[in-house]
Amino acid sequence: QHSAHPHMDDATTAALRARRPVCWENPACDEDGGCGVLSRADLDASVRMWAWLRPLFVLLFPEEVTNPPWGEPGTVSSPLRRIDAMGRALGLRPGRCLLKADSNLAVCGSVKARGGMFEVFNVAAHLAKAFFGGLEVRESELQSVFDPRGAGFSSAALAEDPKLRAHLAEREIVVGSTGNLGLSVGLGAAALGMRAVVHMSTDAKAWKKSLLRSRGVVVVEHAGLYDEAVAAGRAESASNPASHFVDDESSRVLFLGYSAAAFELRAQLAELNVEVSPERPLVVHIPCGVGGAPGGLCWGMHLAFGAAQPVRVFFAEPVAAPCVTLALCTGKGAAVCVADIGLDGKTEADGLAVGRASALCFETCAPLVEGSYTIEDCTLFEHLGALVELERSFIEPSCCACFAGPGHLA
Repeated sequence: QHSAHPHMDDATTAALRARRPVCWENPACDEDGGCGVLSRADLDASVRMWAWLRPLFVLLFPEEVTNPPWGEPGTVSSPLRRIDAMGRALGLRPGRCLLKADSNLAVCGSVKARGGMFEVFNVAAHLAKAFFGGLEVRESELQSVFDPRGAGFSSAALAEDPKLRAHLAEREIVVGSTGNLGLSVGLGAAALGMRAVVHMSTDAKAWKKSLLRSRGVVVVEHAGLYDEAVAAGRAESASNPASHFVDDESSRVLFLGYSAAAFELRAQLAELNVEVSPERPLVVHIPCGVGGAPGGLCWGMHLAFGAAQPVRVFFAEPVAAPCVTLALCTGKGAAVCVADIGLDGKTEADGLAVGRASALCFETCAPLVEGSYTIEDCTLFEHLGALVELERSFIEPSCCACFAGPGHLA
């Protein structure tokens, strides 16, 4: 089923309620649009912060980031590669299908490294500046991207200064997660010697919980879904003045950490001699859970590429948890959840098992995203099987949601 109706789209909502795969095209899409919540200066600040963090990443994770697939040592990056055989299976012409393999990102093997670790290290940088200056840090400061200009210390101090490390050990980082964000936050905090608590929903995979516990991270399991884990984590963090909660639903720092990847993608496309122009726009399909990562990527790409290199972004979600599609097609944003239309949110795509969309994603991307679509779990595994057979490549099933996109747009 294909739909391009305005907000309060009853046809799309009915398809979502029935768990039928559907493609929704955004009638309000305006690539010159956007919102005043964030600016190009915010995007530039995140790029500057990522560059400042490179020495720290080399010290903490030398085997994983010393020789990254793209960028200088210490860069958290992923390869961009052509997958022509998979493209042919999807009905695309040779050379037109590329895979941005964030499933291979350093340290935690998912796009969440771009957000979760960025926010953890951003918090640590603010704490370090206050510590070296003999000052107290305000929680409001932790909600902004750290400006390393004039900081007076290198990011390496977060790994090498024993007094600072002792200070960081007194602080706590808390997050609620379906799995991958918890991995990135927990592993990042543990590497800095900070106490980490990850509240995980019932759908989180056992191996992710085991890996976190092996690194000394406290994992709290919940019988309910993502919303319950986030609420519990937020409440726990609020009760501890030394705690910071990484909020996947509204964190600007998290969002900006993802957005900087747009410049990496732009550079890699140029290296592959891939033309992006008004005649040949870049079409990007992104698996979507709460919307933080795909929202940040979508917003960042529109700013990084600009009008001369138009980007058309589509979000991909499981039929059981289409929270962003529901938010967009009804125009209700975070005020509506999948339970409101009778869905349980249970899917094998554990990283996408979210019931309510990020308000920040909705606010920033409602005028930017071209559309979104849903996919059944069985189709996820069919695409994964094809990818393994044709490209000798394995990624998490949730990553395969985006392979449904070309069929919807054919």
